[in-house]
Amino acid sequence: MVLLALLPEPWQLLLRYNRSDLVSGHYWQLVTGHLLHSNYWHLLMNLGGLMLAMLLHARYFTWHQLLWQWLLSAVLISTCLYTFTADMQSYVGLSGLLHAMLIQGAVKDIQHRQSGGWLLAGGLVAKVLWEQWHGPDPQLAQLIDASVATDAHLYGVLAGLSITLLVLLAETLRK
Repeated sequence: MVLLALLPEPWQLLLRYNRSDLVSGHYWQLVTGHLLHSNYWHLLMNLGGLMLAMLLHARYFTWHQLLWQWLLSAVLISTCLYTFTADMQSYVGLSGLLHAMLIQGAVKDIQHRQSGGWLLAGGLVAKVLWEQWHGPDPQLAQLIDASVATDAHLYGVLAGLSITLLVLLAETLRK
């Protein structure tokens, strides 16, 4: 993500989620838009969130699992943005994926009887519901020089829960 932030603006425009580009077949933007950021503050905050998510839950997943969870979450989040948030023309940022990662880790914590899992899951759900009701934080939007995509947070939690349910179903069927 740091290297992508250093790319020239025309290259970044080719990689960011852009509704009109998706209509033209630039489907890679369903994934790559999540790896770009509006400015260095946005990148720094998302890298901090990624470090926190990895410190909390990386032990539960192999790198293969994380890669597939990221790819599938990115496509699901972007597809939801395209389908249900039609007024969003452009999107960059990792926060939707972070919400997916955190809810997946919270479910793993709950499975391992870690009480913090319930706290994290409840906190994420409360945060997302609050954002849906009250809208984004204007001070955060000013800091990152972009509108805060609260719908991406919602779709991230939903994507993370969906993937978790699919994994649990697959594990159950294997037994």
